[in-house]
Amino acid sequence: MTGAVACTGVYGAAPAHARSLVSVPAPQHASLFVDADSVRRRDSIVSFKYLLDIAPAGDASDTAESGRSNEIEASIDCNRRTVTVRRLVVYSGTRGSGAPIASRTFLAPGARPEGIAPKSTFAYLEAHLCAQR
Repeated sequence: MTGAVACTGVYGAAPAHARSLVSVPAPQHASLFVDADSVRRRDSIVSFKYLLDIAPAGDASDTAESGRSNEIEASIDCNRRTVTVRRLVVYSGTRGSGAPIASRTFLAPGARPEGIAPKSTFAYLEAHLCAQR
Protein backbone atom coordinates (compact mmCIF):
# COMPACT_ATOMS: atom_id res chain seq x y z
CA MET A 1 0.00 0.00 0.00
CA THR A 2 1.72 3.16 -1.12
CA GLY A 3 0.78 6.77 -0.56
CA ALA A 4 -2.31 8.09 1.13
CA VAL A 5 -5.51 6.09 1.20
CA ALA A 6 -8.89 7.62 0.54
CA CYS A 7 -11.59 6.31 2.87
CA THR A 8 -15.15 5.68 1.91
CA GLY A 9 -18.20 4.33 3.65
CA VAL A 10 -19.29 6.28 6.72
CA TYR A 11 -20.73 4.24 9.58
CA GLY A 12 -23.25 5.07 12.25
CA ALA A 13 -22.05 5.49 15.84
CA ALA A 14 -21.03 2.23 17.45
CA PRO A 15 -18.57 1.55 20.23
CA ALA A 16 -15.19 0.07 19.33
CA HIS A 17 -14.57 -3.47 20.60
CA ALA A 18 -12.16 -4.18 23.43
CA ARG A 19 -8.57 -4.59 22.30
CA SER A 20 -5.43 -5.99 23.84
CA LEU A 21 -3.05 -3.26 22.66
CA VAL A 22 0.72 -3.73 22.77
CA SER A 23 2.87 -0.70 22.02
CA VAL A 24 5.29 -1.14 19.10
CA PRO A 25 8.61 0.72 19.37
CA ALA A 26 8.64 3.27 16.54
CA PRO A 27 10.99 6.22 17.07
CA GLN A 28 9.78 9.57 15.72
CA HIS A 29 6.51 7.98 14.61
CA ALA A 30 2.88 8.33 15.64
CA SER A 31 1.72 6.01 18.44
CA LEU A 32 1.61 2.48 17.05
CA PHE A 33 -0.05 -0.56 18.65
CA VAL A 34 -0.70 -4.19 17.71
CA ASP A 35 -3.92 -5.83 18.89
CA ALA A 36 -2.34 -8.92 20.51
CA ASP A 37 -5.64 -10.83 20.35
CA SER A 38 -5.71 -10.51 16.56
CA VAL A 39 -2.24 -11.98 15.86
CA ARG A 40 -2.32 -15.26 13.91
CA ARG A 41 0.72 -17.11 12.57
CA ARG A 42 0.92 -19.60 9.73
CA ASP A 43 4.38 -20.60 8.53
CA SER A 44 6.23 -17.35 7.74
CA ILE A 45 3.04 -15.25 7.56
CA VAL A 46 1.73 -13.27 10.50
CA SER A 47 -1.76 -11.73 10.22
CA PHE A 48 -2.81 -9.01 12.64
CA LYS A 49 -4.61 -5.74 13.28
CA TYR A 50 -2.77 -2.62 14.33
CA LEU A 51 -3.78 0.85 15.46
CA LEU A 52 -2.10 4.06 14.42
CA ASP A 53 -3.08 7.22 16.30
CA ILE A 54 -3.37 10.34 14.17
CA ALA A 55 -2.99 13.76 15.81
CA PRO A 56 -5.31 16.55 14.63
CA ALA A 57 -3.99 18.65 11.74
CA GLY A 58 -1.47 21.19 13.00
CA ASP A 59 -1.02 19.36 16.32
CA ALA A 60 2.32 17.63 16.90
CA SER A 61 1.03 15.66 19.90
CA ASP A 62 -0.76 12.34 19.66
CA THR A 63 -2.37 12.18 23.09
CA ALA A 64 -5.39 10.08 23.92
CA GLU A 65 -7.48 13.24 24.41
CA SER A 66 -7.36 14.33 20.78
CA GLY A 67 -7.09 12.96 17.30
CA ARG A 68 -8.32 9.88 15.48
CA SER A 69 -7.02 6.42 14.87
CA ASN A 70 -6.72 4.01 12.00
CA GLU A 71 -7.21 0.29 12.57
CA ILE A 72 -5.57 -1.69 9.79
CA GLU A 73 -5.86 -5.42 9.16
CA ALA A 74 -2.79 -6.80 7.38
CA SER A 75 -0.43 -9.75 6.90
CA ILE A 76 3.36 -9.71 6.79
CA ASP A 77 5.37 -12.46 5.17
CA CYS A 78 8.45 -12.48 7.42
CA ASN A 79 10.57 -14.46 4.95
CA ARG A 80 9.76 -12.37 1.88
CA ARG A 81 9.56 -9.05 3.76
CA THR A 82 6.24 -8.15 2.14
CA VAL A 83 2.92 -6.85 3.43
CA THR A 84 -0.67 -7.26 2.28
CA VAL A 85 -3.27 -4.84 3.62
CA ARG A 86 -6.87 -6.06 3.74
CA ARG A 87 -8.93 -3.48 5.58
CA LEU A 88 -8.82 -0.01 7.12
CA VAL A 89 -11.29 1.43 9.63
CA VAL A 90 -11.00 5.03 10.85
CA TYR A 91 -12.24 5.77 14.39
CA SER A 92 -13.19 9.18 15.76
CA GLY A 93 -10.90 8.76 18.80
CA THR A 94 -7.41 7.51 19.52
CA ARG A 95 -6.64 3.89 20.48
CA GLY A 96 -9.61 2.76 18.38
CA SER A 97 -12.11 4.58 20.57
CA GLY A 98 -15.16 6.47 19.42
CA ALA A 99 -17.32 5.68 16.45
CA PRO A 100 -16.05 4.07 13.25
CA ILE A 101 -16.35 6.90 10.73
CA ALA A 102 -14.90 5.42 7.55
CA SER A 103 -13.84 2.09 6.12
CA ARG A 104 -12.06 0.69 3.10
CA THR A 105 -11.39 -2.86 1.96
CA PHE A 106 -8.38 -3.68 -0.24
CA LEU A 107 -9.24 -7.20 -1.41
CA ALA A 108 -9.38 -6.69 -5.16
CA PRO A 109 -8.79 -9.63 -7.48
CA GLY A 110 -5.10 -9.97 -8.20
CA ALA A 111 -4.00 -7.92 -5.17
CA ARG A 112 -0.31 -8.61 -4.54
CA PRO A 113 1.90 -8.16 -1.50
CA GLU A 114 4.17 -5.12 -1.51
CA GLY A 115 7.74 -4.80 -0.26
CA ILE A 116 8.29 -3.21 3.13
CA ALA A 117 10.14 0.11 2.97
CA PRO A 118 12.83 0.85 5.58
CA LYS A 119 11.71 2.98 8.57
CA SER A 120 8.06 2.73 7.50
CA THR A 121 5.14 1.77 9.72
CA PHE A 122 5.32 -1.74 8.29
CA ALA A 123 9.07 -1.94 8.96
CA TYR A 124 8.40 -1.27 12.66
CA LEU A 125 5.58 -3.83 12.68
CA GLU A 126 7.77 -6.37 10.87
CA ALA A 127 10.59 -5.92 13.41
CA HIS A 128 8.13 -6.35 16.28
CA LEU A 129 6.07 -9.27 14.93
CA CYS A 130 8.65 -11.28 12.98
CA ALA A 131 11.14 -11.25 15.86
CA GLN A 132 8.55 -13.09 17.98
CA ARG A 133 8.24 -16.18 15.78
